[in-house]
Amino acid sequence: MSVVIQTIIVPESASQCSEWMAYFNKLKEHFGEGNARIIWLKTWQVNGSTSCTSKGDFNTFLKKHQIDVSNAATAAIAGISDLGGDLLGLGKNVSKIIAYGAPILLVAVLATVLYSITRISKNSSVSDLALLTPEGQVVNLLKK
Repeated sequence: MSVVIQTIIVPESASQCSEWMAYFNKLKEHFGEGNARIIWLKTWQVNGSTSCTSKGDFNTFLKKHQIDVSNAATAAIAGISDLGGDLLGLGKNVSKIIAYGAPILLVAVLATVLYSITRISKNSSVSDLALLTPEGQVVNLLKK
C-alpha cells in the first residue's frame, strides 16, 4: 500500500502573488473553500504582502473567492507598526505617554519650584540669606 503525502507550502511576505493564489487552491483542495478562506486569511495576517493588493489579477482572484484582505492587510500593517511602540515591553502607548506626560511633568515641576521660591522669598529676609554663607554664620555667632 502506498502512502501519498502532499505538502502545502506556506507563502511568506516575500512570496509572489501567484504563490498566495496557489496556496489558497491547495487549501481549498484539502479543507474546502470555507475553511481554506479562514486559514488563508490567518496566514495573510501574519505573512501577507500588501504589494499584492495593488495587482488587478490578484484582486480579481480575491473577489472570485470572496476573500476580503482589507481588514487583514490593515491589521498586518498595524501589527508591524506596533512593534516600534512596544520597545522592551513598555507598551504600545509609550510614545503617547512621552508626548503628553513629559511636558505635563516638566510644567508641574517648574510650577512647584517657582511656588517654592516665591513662598521662601516672602517669608525670608536679607539676614536669613546671609546665614547661607559661612561669613553670615560667623556674624550670627558673634551676635549671640
